[in-house]
Amino acid sequence: MSDALVPPLALHGWYMLTQFVDLPPAAGDEDAEARRNRLEDLAGLLAGWDDLGQGGWSGLYRLVGGGSDYMLLHLRPDLDGLGEAERTLRRHDSARDLEVTGDYLSVVELGLYGHTLGLARRAEKEGVELGSEGWQERVEAFLAEQMEKDYTLRRLYPRQPESMPYVCFYPMNKRRKVDQNWYTQSLAERARLMQEHGKTGRGYAGKVSQIISGSVGLDDWEWAVTLFSHDPIQFKELVTEMRYDEVTSVYGEFGDFWVGRRVPAEELAGEFAG
Repeated sequence: MSDALVPPLALHGWYMLTQFVDLPPAAGDEDAEARRNRLEDLAGLLAGWDDLGQGGWSGLYRLVGGGSDYMLLHLRPDLDGLGEAERTLRRHDSARDLEVTGDYLSVVELGLYGHTLGLARRAEKEGVELGSEGWQERVEAFLAEQMEKDYTLRRLYPRQPESMPYVCFYPMNKRRKVDQNWYTQSLAERARLMQEHGKTGRGYAGKVSQIISGSVGLDDWEWAVTLFSHDPIQFKELVTEMRYDEVTSVYGEFGDFWVGRRVPAEELAGEFAG
């Protein structure tokens, strides 16, 4: 197997559904009390999803710009759990008051470019062919070892940082043009570029927290990035600095950005009441 064709190993955690939702004003002839009761019930439902322990969580974010009123994040252990959350909202009495304007499906991902390169080089020295049974045994043992680490579990099963109420969400791709094709670069080159990129991100430790989720085969883009911060200007500074990383300047393509602030569970009822 060619080095250029070796995909990086990756670990996967919670599945993630991002929904964009509008809350249109009530119709003039509508029973205001009935609508208020429906939205209060919805607030109670979402508050109950704020922390499901090992079952994940959901969060509501009031958006600024972006064309929608709110963003909902749902993280669940499996795809079926996300589907159940989606159906529960769709069938809820408040469905008549909400309009889902868009959504994005992904799964929390921890890419292991550098580790994959290290494994590949050791396998080559020991005469183990990439893609062989011996290679697969090494991969399985390594991934099992990684799943025992606290760092790995924090990355795969992330929580909303309590001190970082602001959120920024955007999808992205790695470019696949003839002269700028990420997927034809050698594993060593991809690992080098991602190491440089990660160094930039680590410079914002304590200022920005992130969830990286993969969506190849799940949605229209390849990844989704969800950032949290105590100060939204940190989103601008981080994304600006990362634009100068080679992996972004040469290979990065980005979709729309959505920015907002989390509505805490205890404030949901008041939020929907206006």
